Amino acid sequence: MRHAAIGVSVLLVLSPLLPAQDLRVRVPVRLVIAPTSVTDHGRFVNGLTAADFTLFDNNIPQKIYEDADFLPISLAVAIQTNLTVEAIQPRIQELGPLLGTLVVGEGGEAAILTFDQRVHLVQGFSSDLGRITQTLRHIEFSYSSSHLIDAALEAIHLLKQRPEGRRRILLLISETRDQGSESKLRDVVSEAELNNILIYSLDISRAHAVKQIFLPASGGPVGTALSLDILALIKEIYNDSKNLVIENPLSVLTRYSGGEQYPFLKRHSLEEAVLKIGKEIHGQYLLSYTPSQASEGGYHSIRVALSRPGMEVRSRPGYWVTTEDSAADTAAH
Repeated sequence: MRHAAIGVSVLLVLSPLLPAQDLRVRVPVRLVIAPTSVTDHGRFVNGLTAADFTLFDNNIPQKIYEDADFLPISLAVAIQTNLTVEAIQPRIQELGPLLGTLVVGEGGEAAILTFDQRVHLVQGFSSDLGRITQTLRHIEFSYSSSHLIDAALEAIHLLKQRPEGRRRILLLISETRDQGSESKLRDVVSEAELNNILIYSLDISRAHAVKQIFLPASGGPVGTALSLDILALIKEIYNDSKNLVIENPLSVLTRYSGGEQYPFLKRHSLEEAVLKIGKEIHGQYLLSYTPSQASEGGYHSIRVALSRPGMEVRSRPGYWVTTEDSAADTAAH
């Protein structure tokens, strides 16, 4: 789910007859990670290896690896707590045990943030399920604004500081709209990509008049790509287009990162969504590769195919290579 520039320093040892110099060549190596889920009639399929998958980057097959090692989870939960959604307070307060058992799991940790017109870190990363549960039970709702984009960026900043060798997951419990954030959506999208952060969301909107951006539904065809409208939108986001209004940033963040968005339609929707998220996270295959055409700037589509027929595959739809990234890769070759 990310593409990251990893600097590899090569020290050139010169003859003692030459003036002493410390010459280092920075060679960028782009690593793309694509968390991939495989289901058979709705049930997650285990036991596959990299040999069972074919991954295409811009329609070019890649050499892929599958990380079979157990990776503990770092989960950041950002919850909208303004008065607009106060009715869900009792449901939020009882999510602790489910989040701890079904999502965080063995060796995992969670942090809790709330947001209205400000972003509050109410619980730093902890593996203590009791503390997480108590924190959620004492969350209060107030004010009217909801700075969704600010909260997502703050949560990502927390996640990026976690040690390597952990899966970084962001869960947004929020309405689809943002009200007054100072941060840019581009920064959130970019930071999520660079730091291998997978985003899930629980849509707690009570008004359904907000225009929905078309995004592919889960369980679509193998290798489903983002719609052309979204590709154009992502391009505008990365180009910092003026007067760009994103009416549904929650969907953009969730689906573009490779996660899922779940609606709050009935009493137990939150619990059911947490159950589904937990099953997917713990059943995913972490496919990684170094693109053979990494110097190509712009959007790179990802398509994953499976050697076994009749099963459904879902992975992240792609990633963006900025002009700066492309220039660095070209200069390195």
